[in-house]
This record gives sequence, C-alpha cells and structure tokens, in this order.
Amino acid sequence: MTGISLPRAIHLDLMQIQSTPYASANRDRNGSPKSALYGGVLRGRESAQHQKYHQRDIVQDMLGVKAFRTRATTLTATEQLTGRGWDRAEALTAVQMLLLSTQVKGLGIADNGGTNVLLFLPETAITELVELVDRNRDAFAPFIAQAHADLDKEAKKKTTSRKAKAATDTADTDPTPEDDGEAEDKNRTTILTAQAKKIIDKKDGFLTKDDVLSLLRSRNAIVAAYGRMLANEPGSIVEAAIQTAHALSTHAITTQIDSFTAVDDMLKELGEESGAGHLGEQRYNSATLFKYSTLNITKLTGNLDGDHATVRDVTEAFLRAAGAHRHVGKVSGTAPHTLPHLLYAAVRTDRPVNLAGAFEEPVAATAAGGYLTASMSRLDAHAGAHHRFLGLDRLAGHTHVTLSDHEFTHLGERAGSLDEFVTTTLAVIDKALG
Repeated sequence: MTGISLPRAIHLDLMQIQSTPYASANRDRNGSPKSALYGGVLRGRESAQHQKYHQRDIVQDMLGVKAFRTRATTLTATEQLTGRGWDRAEALTAVQMLLLSTQVKGLGIADNGGTNVLLFLPETAITELVELVDRNRDAFAPFIAQAHADLDKEAKKKTTSRKAKAATDTADTDPTPEDDGEAEDKNRTTILTAQAKKIIDKKDGFLTKDDVLSLLRSRNAIVAAYGRMLANEPGSIVEAAIQTAHALSTHAITTQIDSFTAVDDMLKELGEESGAGHLGEQRYNSATLFKYSTLNITKLTGNLDGDHATVRDVTEAFLRAAGAHRHVGKVSGTAPHTLPHLLYAAVRTDRPVNLAGAFEEPVAATAAGGYLTASMSRLDAHAGAHHRFLGLDRLAGHTHVTLSDHEFTHLGERAGSLDEFVTTTLAVIDKALG
C-alpha cells in the first residue's frame, strides 16, 4: 500500500483509573490472577494481550468489520466450498495448495488440515479465497487428482514398510519419528507444495503467486489498527497503530485464596448429612488499575491509504471501547462490571507519553480506606510534571471524564459524559490534522 505523508505525528494517548472488585479476570497458567513487580512491590496485572483481545472485539462490533487471527482459514474456506457443491476432500486440497503456492517459508499444513501458523486476515479475504478456488474449479481438477494419487501412493508405501518392519521385529520398540503424525503432516505439505508450484508455473499454471499473496496482504480497518506479522512474508506485515501497556495496580496487592464448595442438589434433596459435591480453591485479588493505550493516528492513516473517514471511525471506536469493556474472566462468580473512575485522553504531536511512572511508588490507602482518590490525584500531579518538563507546544489538546466530584488541574477540559469526552477528543484530533 502507498504511504500517506502527514505534516507531523499525531498520537492519541488514552489512560484510565479503574477499580476492580474481588475478581480474577486475567489468570496465569496456575489459575492465579496475573501479577508483576513494579516499584519493588507486587502489583495486580492485566496483560496487554488480554486487553487488546477484548478491545479488538468491541472495536469490530462497533465498526461492523471483522478480521480473524486463526489457523483454520483452510477449514473455513473448505466449508464454504462444500456449500457450493464441492467434494470436501477436493475442496480442502485445493485451498491448501492455494496457500502453499505463496511459497512462504515455514507455512505448512497441520494435522487437522489447518495451517501450522496463525494467519490474521480480513473476513473478506477468506471469501475472496473461496471465490478464487471456485472460479478456477476445472483448472484445479488435474492438480487435485495428482495430489491425491501421490498421497495414496505415499500411504501405501508407508503401510508396506510398517508391515515389513513388524514381521522382522522381535521386540516391542517405540515408533520412529517417521511413523508419527508430525511426519504425515510434513509429507502432505511436501506433496501438496509440489503441485502448488505447478499451479503458479508460468508455462503450465493458471495462477500467479501474487494472486494468492494479495489475499495474505489484504487489510481492513482492524488489521490496520492492530497490526499483523507473518514471518518470511514482508509484504503482509502491518505495523500496529494501537499499542497497549500491561495494566498495573497503582498499589501493592496480595493474592487471596477462596475455599469453596459446590452443593450436590440431589444429595440435599435426599436428606444426606453433607450436600457438598465438590471442594476446591480459587485465587482472586482486588485492585485499582492504571491502564494505558495509545493510537498513532499518523500510522493508522498510512495503513488505511489516507481513508480519513475510516480513521475517524476507528478512533471513535477506540475511545468508546474503554467505557464499553467488561471483564469476562470468572464473570459468573464475581460480576466485576465496573466503569473506569477516570478516563484521560491527550492528543500529542511529538510522541506518545505513558504516565505509569505516577505509580512507581505505590499508592497508600487513605485513612478511611481506598485507593481511587489518591490514584487519581497522583495521575493529575504527574501529568502536570510532564507538562512542565515537555512544555505544552506539542500537546494539541487533552480532556477527561470522571465519576469523581474532585477537580483535576492538569487533565485538560472536563467532559460531562462519555459522549462529550469522545466528541471533544475527536474535535482536537480534527484540528491537529488541519
């Protein structure tokens, strides 16, 4: 895609302070709420990946545009082709050969028929892949037939080899690597790749490599915003316009253990002494979190080839996602459906600025208890320190919206609602873009 030149960088920094009650929204492999050391003390943490995954869902819903990060591209396309009257085995082989024709190093076929790597594609790219296969159905036929013949021949050779080995073996032995599923996946990839190369052969083929690479390189608003990486295929790489930090609690936390029982309703009905059908332990914490994301408007505009209307739509969805996000981990037992207590947006024309340093020294609870008031005040003061350090020339504008009655000196104009917060921020960006 063509790069779009803008007169200067435009960055939208979005920060929030949010109190989460007794919950475990984002857990590690041991089932404990994620944590991190910062400022020498243990903090509650929500990973950047966790936040972006749910943020992306919200942005997609708001825009009505989807992209899928999946290994099941071939399987989804196959199902669509069977709906058009294709034999399933032939459809799967055709789609697999089509992707292998790109000759991207490391891209292969997994044991379930999907790809061995994740692809991040617009929803429309899968439809276009199906159309490309279906449109060339007759041309694919001989290559599919040859691929299936080669696969059958390989399978028979392997069966004969196994029988011969079984007849000569006098003791139990472990299967050799050639006998496992991974070897079969490699054999299928090798055989289909041989046919795929013929499909794009300049003399006898009917497609070019670029016909398929164009699908892997296609992008929409979601890919443009969140970026894409496919090793060994530089043309498909999209640098993300949205960056997200790991959310950290503004204060020290401790993990709390909850011992619980699940009641056996039938035992209770039968009058048994104990109605417990299950005993267990779960781990939770409660935290006041500082969250930070930044949207590079300049990068997003370039990724979208200068489509300013879509840039504005993505920016609005990005802002609204902060208020729409709900924690979903262990939600039925904790219902942690809180709103951000404070949202702060700053539009800068030099560089993004993360104010997490406000909480390097952990916030102490007030005498009456609670971290929210002190955390918001700390953020306000730290923003003021940054304004003095950097000056205000490159701060195009800033605004905040809050559930608090407290007045903030350094967080820009106070919006009366989330809608006003979004509208004001978009107006600042429009002005900065000229």
